[in-house]
Amino acid sequence: MPLANFEPEELKFFPEHLPCGIDEAGRGPYAGPLSVAMVLFTPEVLEKIYSGQILKGLNDSKKLSESKRESLFQEIMESAHKTAHSFLSHTYIDHYGINRAVLEGILKCYRKGSQGPIENTGRKLLLLIDGNYNFSKYKESEEVKRQSYYYKKGDSRIASIAAASIIAKVKRDRFMKAIASKFPGYGFETHKGYGSAGHEQAIRDLGLARIHRRSFTKKFHVSHPSPQSD
Repeated sequence: MPLANFEPEELKFFPEHLPCGIDEAGRGPYAGPLSVAMVLFTPEVLEKIYSGQILKGLNDSKKLSESKRESLFQEIMESAHKTAHSFLSHTYIDHYGINRAVLEGILKCYRKGSQGPIENTGRKLLLLIDGNYNFSKYKESEEVKRQSYYYKKGDSRIASIAAASIIAKVKRDRFMKAIASKFPGYGFETHKGYGSAGHEQAIRDLGLARIHRRSFTKKFHVSHPSPQSD
């Protein structure tokens, strides 16, 4: 696995701001929530990451094995100055759409991260967001519009974004494993709600469960809930 070659992007924003990486997991699955996470590292910790002293192997979560993500997750939680996380439910996604859900997840993380010790420092969080989202049509985006930068493939370029991608992914995977027993036959513990062949066949055989995103599963032309949906 190639090592990530992180750009020291966060360091240039200190000390005026507190740069935090933001990333999500679960944009595309047929079932389950969207997971959004935020990570703030201090400059001292970032220097150790860049030099390979800590968080060895840190990278975009999609490029890591599940066991590696789990080990890095624990180290990130111990090394980060601040973290925040939020789930947006399948019903929220169906009602508002996935992009609005991403924005809401970012806002929730921003608000959580803005609480506590940093409130009296005079410095605001600066969000370094993975992707190239355009949230301009949402009035709620004004809350963070002037305090955010977007980075294409940021989870491979920016250390704090890579760390956020791991937190978002691990928390979502754990959630899908935890609910799998409530919806037997779908295999959520293996595919985590994504569109595998086995998952698609289960939908055809069992119908849609309560946890499925109706807006993502229209192609199956099934509306009857499974017996496990209540």
